[in-house]
Amino acid sequence: MSRTKSAFFGALSSQFYTIISVLVSIFSVPVIISHLSSEVYGLSIIIFQITAYLGMFDFGLIAGVERYLAGTREDSDENREIIKKIISTAVIVYGIIALIIMLSGNIFAPFAAKLFNAPAKYTNTVHQIVSVLSILLGFQLILRALTAIFFAHQRQTLFNTLSFILNFANTVLTVIFVCLGYDLWSFVYSQVIVFLLSSILNIYQLRKHYPYIRINIRQFDLALVKDMFSYGFSLFLVGIAVQVIFQTDRIIIGTFVSLTAVSVYSFTTKLPELSSQVIWKISDNSFPALVELSKQKNSGGALKNTHDRIMQLTLSFTTTIFWILILTSFPFIKLWVGNEYYAGMSFTASVAYLYLIQLTFIHVTSVCLNGVGVARSISVMALIEAAINLSLSIFLVKEYGLNGVIIGTIVGGILTSFWYIPYLSVKYLGGTALSYLKTLLKPILLCSAFDGLLYYLFKQKFYVINSWLLLILYTLLISILFLIPVVLINKSLFRDLMKKIFAK
Repeated sequence: MSRTKSAFFGALSSQFYTIISVLVSIFSVPVIISHLSSEVYGLSIIIFQITAYLGMFDFGLIAGVERYLAGTREDSDENREIIKKIISTAVIVYGIIALIIMLSGNIFAPFAAKLFNAPAKYTNTVHQIVSVLSILLGFQLILRALTAIFFAHQRQTLFNTLSFILNFANTVLTVIFVCLGYDLWSFVYSQVIVFLLSSILNIYQLRKHYPYIRINIRQFDLALVKDMFSYGFSLFLVGIAVQVIFQTDRIIIGTFVSLTAVSVYSFTTKLPELSSQVIWKISDNSFPALVELSKQKNSGGALKNTHDRIMQLTLSFTTTIFWILILTSFPFIKLWVGNEYYAGMSFTASVAYLYLIQLTFIHVTSVCLNGVGVARSISVMALIEAAINLSLSIFLVKEYGLNGVIIGTIVGGILTSFWYIPYLSVKYLGGTALSYLKTLLKPILLCSAFDGLLYYLFKQKFYVINSWLLLILYTLLISILFLIPVVLINKSLFRDLMKKIFAK
C-alpha cells in the first residue's frame, strides 16, 4: 500500500475508533458517578494521573525506537537484521526502566494518600492501588517496546484496531466492576485484565507479521541506545512539560480547591480535550510519512507544503468544533451528569480555545518538526513553559479557582510556545512569518465568520434543550451547516486526496 493510502486509512480508522471510544467513555461516566461520590471519582482521576507520570519515564526511548523503525519499512534481509537489533535493544532497556518504575512507585505509595488529601478511610486503599499500578506500568512499558513497530511501519489500521478493542474493554470492565461495588479497585481490576488481553493480542500480531523477530541479548547495541536517546530524550522532556502543563491542573485543583472541583473540571474539559485528540490524529498519523519524506533529497518544499495543508485542514475542523462545543456544552453536561458539574460559559470557552485553537496549531507544527528531527529546541522551551504555567496556575487558582488554572495555562503558552514554535517552523520548514500567520488565520477567520453567526442565531434554542433526542438531532443538523466552510477551504486537498487513494 502506498504511503498516502496507508496514512489515509490509518487516519480514517483512528478517527472512527477514537469517536466510538469517546462516545462509550462519555456515556459510561453517569453510570460510574451514580455508584461513586464526586469526591471518590476525583480521587481516582488524580491517582491515575500520578501513575501516568511514572509511565512517562521511559526517557523518550519509544520516540527514538519509532523513528528508527520508520526507516525500515521496506522488507529486506538488511532491514530485518536492523529491526531485530532495535527491538532487542529496546526491550532490554525497557526491562531496566520497568524495574526502576516499579521500585519508585512502591516507595512513593505510602505517601500518596496524604498528598492527594484522600479521605481517611481510603488511605490503605490508595497505598495499595499505587503499588499495584506501578508494577503494572512496568510491564506495560516492556510491551510498548515490542509493539512500536506497528505504528512505525504505518500499520495504523491494525494498531488502531487493537487500541480500540482494548480501550473499549477497559471502559466496559470498569463499569461492570463499579456496579459490582469494587469502588476504587474497579479501575485497577479493569486495567490488569486489559493488559493481559493486550499482551495476548499484540504478541499474536507480532508473530503473525514479523515472525523473524527474536529478543536476543547478544544484539544489544549500546551505541544504538545512545542514538535513540539523543533524539527521544528531547521528546521525553516535552512529554514531561505537557503533563505538567495540562494534567497537573487536576492535582493543583485537588490540593487548593477540592476533590469535587476536580470532577467539575474534568467533566467540563472532557469534550474539548477529547475533540482535540480526535482531530490531532490527522497530524499524528502523518508522522511516519513525514519521517520518510524528510529523508528524501530536496524535500524542503514538500515538507512545507505538507505542513501547511495539514495545518489548514486541522484548524478548519477544530475551529468548527470550537463553535459547536460552546453551543452544546451546557445542555450536554446538564443531561450527562447534571448542572452542578458545569463550570460556566467563560470557563468552557477558555478551555475550548486552549485545546482547539492555541494547542492545535502548536501540536501540528511540533509533529512536523519532530518528523524532520527537530526536538531539542522544542524541549527547552516546553520546560520553560511548564515552569511558568505551574507558577501561574498555583498563584491564580487561589484567587480565581478553576478559571485561574486555565488562565495560567493560556498565558504560559502565549509567553513561550505560541511564538517559538512558529519561529522554528520558519527556520526549519521554510517560508516566512507572514506566510505562517496566513496559514493559521485563513481557516480560523473564515470558519469563525460563518460559524459564529450560526452560534448567535441558535444559542438560545440550545440553552433550553432538555432531552437527549433533541440535543442529538439539533447538533447533527447544525453540524452539517457548520462544516460548509471546512469543505470549501479544503476542497483542493480533498480532491487531490481522492485521486491518490483511488488511483490504480
